[in-house]
Amino acid sequence: MKNPRALVSARALALSLLLPALAEAADVKPASPPASAPVPAPAAPGPAVAAAAPNELLRLIDKKMSLASDYKGVVRIREIRKDGTERAIEMNVYRRDSTQNFLMLITQPRNMAGGGYLRIGGNLWEYSASTGQWVRTTRRANIVGTIACEGDFDRPRLSEDYDAKADGEETVRGTVFRKLLLTAKEGAEVSFPLLRLWLDGDNNIVKRVGYAPSGRTLRTDVVRGYQRLKDPVSGESVLHYREVLELEEEEGTQIIVRYEDVQLAPLDANIFTKTWLEGRMR
Repeated sequence: MKNPRALVSARALALSLLLPALAEAADVKPASPPASAPVPAPAAPGPAVAAAAPNELLRLIDKKMSLASDYKGVVRIREIRKDGTERAIEMNVYRRDSTQNFLMLITQPRNMAGGGYLRIGGNLWEYSASTGQWVRTTRRANIVGTIACEGDFDRPRLSEDYDAKADGEETVRGTVFRKLLLTAKEGAEVSFPLLRLWLDGDNNIVKRVGYAPSGRTLRTDVVRGYQRLKDPVSGESVLHYREVLELEEEEGTQIIVRYEDVQLAPLDANIFTKTWLEGRMR
């Protein structure tokens, strides 16, 4: 059984190196992510990466990726399975971070179109357009049968869900990345009980690895590009993912997630209702 400090699999490494390192035309380009195989034991952080305490870093990351405005965007997913089978998925995402409301409307593939996910407060529901049925689900569940989870598309809440501790640093091609090891807080509903982050010099996440409680690697994500947005409500500049490569360790599945057509503007409150989602197929 693997330990979180074990080597990233050769398969995941090969996939991450074969694909482009950054999304095209990204407004914000992070330093090259540390996709190299070794995940060494923690070292003492150097002065260049030791400025902020680990839990404070989580709060800073949440803050610069959270929105005062309502959010609408399109998520396009390309799934590639170990046997070479490919699948394309498209969803419209709606967020209201101020009230923690969240909705995803599936638009592709056709056989799933009209279904989706709705969270009101602490309750997350999955809707099947083919049966007209709602099923209670959790943040840990996979979205649309992929390796992605609800938390990949919702507002960031690292500081709410995890406690962090310093995990040393790693130098890749002359660039120093600070590492944090996160442990889920008691009672937190998370996809990964243990999470390791690699941060660049601007404290942006460039890589994250999720683990089971045993330390077995579940998923490795490489952030391949960010986009900078102007929040019209707060007037502040915020960061949002542009493209993320996600690799599932055991089955060898990978997905490329692109966040596109982002709009920050008021949304009708009726969007965050079961009635609204049910009505998309009428």
